[in-house]
Amino acid sequence: MTAGADFGTTLHQMAQAILTVLAVINPVVCGSIFLTLTPDLESRQKRRAAVHAALSILVILVASALIGLHVLSVFGISLDVFRIVGGVIITYMGFDMLGGGQKIAQAPPSSGVGTDARNSLTPLVMFAAGPGTITAVVTLAAAHTPDGLPLSALAASTVGAVVTLGVLLLASQLGSRINRNTQAMVTRFMGLIVTAMGMQFVLTGYKAFMHS
Repeated sequence: MTAGADFGTTLHQMAQAILTVLAVINPVVCGSIFLTLTPDLESRQKRRAAVHAALSILVILVASALIGLHVLSVFGISLDVFRIVGGVIITYMGFDMLGGGQKIAQAPPSSGVGTDARNSLTPLVMFAAGPGTITAVVTLAAAHTPDGLPLSALAASTVGAVVTLGVLLLASQLGSRINRNTQAMVTRFMGLIVTAMGMQFVLTGYKAFMHS
């Protein structure tokens, strides 16, 4: 019975982690950014660029999941406090997404930027694996497995990178069919999920902090 309950809890945490990371990464918007940054690349080059971007995202998020808690311990930051602060940041991101935020995905680079700069994948990687996503991954690690290997955070990071790769490859085939209305709809829906997850982290961290 206990084993079954533990298994159910693990599945719940895994699903929660995957949904949170996918919502924060927002692969559909990543697909739009990818098209903006690679307008002059051939299909083969776009596929190679998509793989490179996905691997970069995976490395950043996995590293965050593995060393994030150790960094907190070095600075003497309580896990419960980080859950609260991380939850607040994630909630703020969710509200921003609900309001149609994430402006980076809504405008192409200015005409004064050269082709090499436009073809750089740095804006895409920083969007998908930026401070907000890193905070989400570390918060998941702190909330789910504070004393062991952060399996849920690692799984969520891997799934997020794989799904993003799939969307980037699909975007390279569909071209500009991913319009702004689709982006806005997906962003607002994901924003609702991000807001709910963030508030749950805040309440869980606050409850644990008050009982510590």
